[in-house]
Amino acid sequence: MADIAYSIKEISLADCLPIRQAYLWPSLTQEECVTDGDKNATHFGVFVGDKLSGCASFHHLGGHKKRIRRVAVSPEYRGQGLGSALLKHAMEKLVTPDLTEIWLNARLPAQNFYRRLGFETMGETFFERDVQEIRMVKKYPVE
Repeated sequence: MADIAYSIKEISLADCLPIRQAYLWPSLTQEECVTDGDKNATHFGVFVGDKLSGCASFHHLGGHKKRIRRVAVSPEYRGQGLGSALLKHAMEKLVTPDLTEIWLNARLPAQNFYRRLGFETMGETFFERDVQEIRMVKKYPVE
């Protein structure tokens, strides 16, 4: 990881939306970037100085599962470890003794990023909003 001073903390959905729109769906409005379950999710942000430079949302599902949605990091910091640090921090904070899995739908170019964090692909690829994705899962407890 590059020598970047950063911090990670819980943030609001309202804080996440400009990041999602800018880096995931610039053609959509912020309102269109809201997903089902966002209002009850836990949102984390990574800050470089006092600038929010990335975010990820964790949806709390029934059956002892969580889902990661809408991971976005500013292009100027991609590949420097901020996304990994953000997700590792959030997963550590959200692991409970009864957690069985965390899953997400990954954009195909991001598969190796998630594999390095312990996720495995499941099933076939599919399209969401014209973006090819694949489901990835991390089982708990981690052995």
